[in-house]
Amino acid sequence: MERVVIIGGGMASAKLCEELDIKKFKITVISKEKEPTYDRTKLIYLLKDEVPDNFFLNSLEWYEERNINLLLNTEVVDIDRKKKVVTTSYGENIPYDILVLATGSYPFIPPVKGLDLPGIFAMRTLDDVYKLKEMLKGKSFVMVVGGGLLGLELALVIRQLGKNVIISHLTPTIMEMQLYEQAGIFLQKKLEQKGIKFVTSNYVVEFLGSTAGIEEAIFKDGQRFKVDLVLFSCGIKPNLDLAKKCNLNYNKGILVDEHLRTNDPDIFAIGECIEFAGKTFGLVSQVYEHARLLASYLATRDDNLKYHPSPLPPTRLKSDIPVISMGKFSEENGDEVVYYVDEHNLIFKKLIIRENKLIGANFVGDDLNIDAISIYYSTKMPLPTNRADILFPGSRASEMIMEAESWPESLQICDCNGVSAGKIREAIRNGNDTLYKVMNATRAGTGCGNCKNKIKALLVSVVGELREDPAEKYFVPGIPMTREELTEYIVKNNLKSVSKVLNSIEGSKNDAKTQMGLDFLLNYIWKGDYEIENDARHPNDRYYGNIQKEGTYSVIPAVFGGVIKPEELKRIAQVAEKYNAIIKITGSDRIGLYTIKKKDLKKVWDELNMPCGHAFTKTFRACKTCVGSDFCRYGLNDSISLGKKIAERYSGLMNPAKLKMGVSGCPRNCAEATIKDIGIVAIEGGWDIYVGGNGGAKVFVGKKITTVKTEEEVFDFCDAFIEYYRKNANYLERTSYFVERIGLEKIKEDVIENVSIRKELQKSIKETLANYKDPWQETQPEEIPEIRERKEGSNYVQLIETRKLKTPDRLTFTINDEKIVVFKDRSGDIFVTSAICPHEKGPIEEAIIGNGKITCPIHLYSFDMKTGECSNEGIGKLKVYEVKVDEYVWVKL
Repeated sequence: MERVVIIGGGMASAKLCEELDIKKFKITVISKEKEPTYDRTKLIYLLKDEVPDNFFLNSLEWYEERNINLLLNTEVVDIDRKKKVVTTSYGENIPYDILVLATGSYPFIPPVKGLDLPGIFAMRTLDDVYKLKEMLKGKSFVMVVGGGLLGLELALVIRQLGKNVIISHLTPTIMEMQLYEQAGIFLQKKLEQKGIKFVTSNYVVEFLGSTAGIEEAIFKDGQRFKVDLVLFSCGIKPNLDLAKKCNLNYNKGILVDEHLRTNDPDIFAIGECIEFAGKTFGLVSQVYEHARLLASYLATRDDNLKYHPSPLPPTRLKSDIPVISMGKFSEENGDEVVYYVDEHNLIFKKLIIRENKLIGANFVGDDLNIDAISIYYSTKMPLPTNRADILFPGSRASEMIMEAESWPESLQICDCNGVSAGKIREAIRNGNDTLYKVMNATRAGTGCGNCKNKIKALLVSVVGELREDPAEKYFVPGIPMTREELTEYIVKNNLKSVSKVLNSIEGSKNDAKTQMGLDFLLNYIWKGDYEIENDARHPNDRYYGNIQKEGTYSVIPAVFGGVIKPEELKRIAQVAEKYNAIIKITGSDRIGLYTIKKKDLKKVWDELNMPCGHAFTKTFRACKTCVGSDFCRYGLNDSISLGKKIAERYSGLMNPAKLKMGVSGCPRNCAEATIKDIGIVAIEGGWDIYVGGNGGAKVFVGKKITTVKTEEEVFDFCDAFIEYYRKNANYLERTSYFVERIGLEKIKEDVIENVSIRKELQKSIKETLANYKDPWQETQPEEIPEIRERKEGSNYVQLIETRKLKTPDRLTFTINDEKIVVFKDRSGDIFVTSAICPHEKGPIEEAIIGNGKITCPIHLYSFDMKTGECSNEGIGKLKVYEVKVDEYVWVKL
């Protein structure tokens, strides 16, 4: 078995580990990072305190299951090419047969006077994100140096955080490497409409400031701008440090041949650190292509396997402004050009055609038919004779507009994960006949998501229609009923517990999502007065705290309106000291205590003597406020008082998904109210109200729905809208998607204009609010079973008398230092598993069980009760033990 050592823990390294045959190679990965591999393209979203879907690519357990030795927080300081040994920063010598450099790149920062001032930064790693989040606190004037794709995406996020943003760019137009000049001008105007300023055809010559930080930027032409934070986004340069140190050939990058081999036959290089045929690389699809080619070559040593860079995939700006570039954007003599320019709406479209094939396209402001256009670009299929049909096919981009039968098997549909049309067709023929099933089976569409329409086209071409999973229309996946049908059934039969609903409907399935969704629906129907069954709830709702990865809990008391009393602060500090808790200021104007043990929860609540903050469940969470007219010279209304009343009114109100609110005392919007589910912004003489905002992985700016004059009118609207959302939303549907699905005009009609509907909604929510009880004050958490110790040497170990197990029940044991958990479900079945989730060591003892599955509470991965197999690929198996049941429960070690 050959020893492969990979230096670098980024996306190229991770993809290589996925592709290498672990039966042929013993793999070691050495990474400077403290965390396993993550998606670097999604780092900007973390600035908004949200972890995007699929952010972490491979877990620690994933590496362990494949016997890959992953060394984190470790640097390679030397490579001895003669001895074929690498030396780490800890002095460890690691031998290799094959060495792969995947060292990535550094951010390029041009030479400017004053770069040593505090407040000048470039974001490249996860650790950089944490540092930048701290740096942003208290900063108001941010300059982004670089108006390329990444610079614009960074500027947009910073702007959404409420900062004043100016972009400095060297050339006359932005994104000049991807956009035609006119397209760049239109994009700049659209960004200016969002409040972002630009200085183009210019550059900074000096930064001024003091040891306290940067204060001013001076440009070549003498312009001066006040800044208190500067972020560089001027591109990247390959990391050549190790290549230089061990005398490998390099130029702009590490020089590699068509097999991605360096001048040393046993050393290869992939990713952003390399140079091939005079080119360097910076796109995910490119570095993944390197990894796939190298894995194939190392497995076969087939010299016919040669690297031929694929055409660049379409480039998209992560923004609500459609911006797409593919291929060439400037024509040559003899090329055919198709233009569409709408100066009023700032829409630009350009196609470049050569020999009746699409070789380039630019779009700003509209993406109609973009999926079909990208297929024409990728396949070089002949274009329609009527060129207007390409740009204006008479349907929206979300509809199917071209046949996929003619797409070649090799056509790459998903650039993020390198999934071809052939692989997707194979998955469809194997029974994966819906979009959701194809995504799960192939991983296509699980990255940026831009290829979903192409997957739909393939589904239509193979299946003959675009099918939906029937469960997509059900309120919960385990019961074939819509919300309306299910509600009618529950009321008619007077069902007041999850188990009674499931037992009364033939063929229902009690999977985790079904149980949790029913728990919400029962709460809504019976206005909080129903039979709560803790085994149907997430552990957060069983123990009234947010479960953490290692099984401890966070306790976050309510701080209404962000205002806290000195004696409350003292109690928080005393409790934190007593229970060794970590104190963290949250993003919602609250104070959280973390690493609280489950057994200490009730004592912590009692000693805090503060209301529950409900930071653990699908409820109203908090109302963020600025200081408002009481303290701010710009304040127009008292945002603190209104925010406090809102938080007190809706505290603990259960919703289909979490619901956040914000109140800003003036249009400067320091409370970021316009990216909350409901945002209230003071204006002269009243309040503007916004709905459907979200500052998560995909940012939604709230839509203005009405203007009111008084606080009483604010509550009248909020009561009606929140109840309308609770009544009509799908389970787990945030207001951002709800508002998009229902439509703002329909919501206005029902919530504002229709007086009878509005009054009924207000009456309903008031009845629910009247039934609220603070769980920290009124209820006890579910009984916490003790961990039983067993030290045995026989094959079967006696655990507990069967009669002592309740229905349902769960008990945790430690046997020979191995932690296991015994489950008894509502049907009386008993099974035993490891208490540790194979994904990230989550606490399986807190799992939700049902439908033959056990669902980890941390990332909601489901495992088969009998086999331990996970429903998601790449997660690993949960250890399941053989059990005998007579008078006692026995487990086989």
